[in-house]
Amino acid sequence: MEIKKFRNHYGLELITASHAGIQTGDLVWDRLVSAPDFAHDNMPNTIQTAFLDAGLIDRQEFLDFEKEYEETPLIAAHLADTKIDVNTELLTELKHPTLGTIEGNFQLDTISKFRFGNLQAREMSDLLRVKIDHYLEIMRRNKWEEYDGRIRRVNMITELYYGSIKLVVERSLSGKMDAAIKQSAIDLIARAEGSRSVEYEFSHENVPFAMRIEKVRTFNG
Repeated sequence: MEIKKFRNHYGLELITASHAGIQTGDLVWDRLVSAPDFAHDNMPNTIQTAFLDAGLIDRQEFLDFEKEYEETPLIAAHLADTKIDVNTELLTELKHPTLGTIEGNFQLDTISKFRFGNLQAREMSDLLRVKIDHYLEIMRRNKWEEYDGRIRRVNMITELYYGSIKLVVERSLSGKMDAAIKQSAIDLIARAEGSRSVEYEFSHENVPFAMRIEKVRTFNG
């Protein structure tokens, strides 16, 4: 599935950038057609960084934001699909730790099917949304230069989606895949053999593959 088709079908953004430390409240630059950027000129990396830089919160309040994000529980994803198939042509673009580890020992372009299953989500709480909205209103009224110049044109992550990874390879390649998994020492949840292919399922390792973003200028708590 292409990035644009993924966006149109699910209303979500496929995360192709590095997954390290991505959380709700992070700011991204939406490039409309291709995947969003996690870095852009003059753009803070998180909404709480923008509030801290504008003098609206202190360091402790900044850390409180971080703690609230980290303590947000994973819940069952409210999507019509219980699994998401991804075009195998995107495999080399998805910088997922599990895929990266496998890629070092196995050619990803030989994988015949790729999907995310057991979908879970981490959603920004209503209380946090109200708090963010409160500070945004203050910025609009009293810190317009910081608001307009740094965050009005960017987007904020409000939901993150996780799922176990399922890869299908032809049976003739399963020996190489088995060896790659053993060398990589990654967590294999299940292995199912069919007459022509073998399916492997791996833990999501609490790493998001998709996100929902909202424009800061129209954000409503």
